[in-house]
Amino acid sequence: MRVAKHVILRPVSRLREWLSPAPRPDPILFIHIAKTAGTSMRRMLQEEFGSRRVYPGDHYLRSLPHGMYPPCIDLLRDHARLPRHDVLVGHFSAAMADLLPRPYRTATFLREPVQRSLSMLGQHSRMWGVPVAALLDDPKFMNGNIADFQTRILGVDGACNPHEAGSIDDATLARALGRLEALDFVGLTERFVESCALFDARFGTSVSSRIRRDLVNRPDGTELSEHIPRVAALLDRDRVLYERAVACFGARIASARH
Repeated sequence: MRVAKHVILRPVSRLREWLSPAPRPDPILFIHIAKTAGTSMRRMLQEEFGSRRVYPGDHYLRSLPHGMYPPCIDLLRDHARLPRHDVLVGHFSAAMADLLPRPYRTATFLREPVQRSLSMLGQHSRMWGVPVAALLDDPKFMNGNIADFQTRILGVDGACNPHEAGSIDDATLARALGRLEALDFVGLTERFVESCALFDARFGTSVSSRIRRDLVNRPDGTELSEHIPRVAALLDRDRVLYERAVACFGARIASARH
């Protein structure tokens, strides 16, 4: 008699989960802002904690629709049924931390706004087979993925899709600046190695020994530079946020050295 594989594998998978070590008492909520080295950091965390203890890491993404993170509303609804995890990761806004039914320590990375935006354009151009010029002329894409995007992630409220949140104004920036100060860790993509060392000091991890660079779409850093003027015009609030992040990061580095 043949038995379907899934009949055997599901109980074995659940047994493996039950027998695995208890998750850390202070799990990490990793707010993955697109094109800030978040995939590299997630995979470093998978090496640190194990592939099954980062949700949804590569182990789980293979079985999720389109290999993408679930929407934040799904994570909130299904939180009690999620696998045991030490890290919860996704493309959600920082407001997610206030909505979850249990406390998490919060972490994210920010990147110089123009460079992040050019990388975002390059990625979607390749992924969709659409010229960058066409994306620049698409108001929906630009508003949802480029215009003050990092301010959007840190500043919007509620369980929303940050790509579809409403207009970003100075009130959003004020909330973003407040959350910047409140997050447990904010790294800088341009200072990735130093950021990982600070992450280790903050969370008692060893990710700085696991440095990797995945999905680097602009290896020379100069690709698409002809589009800088159009992109930069949409990033006034992101520049304010990033400059504050750089100042805070410098203060933490100085403190760590004393």
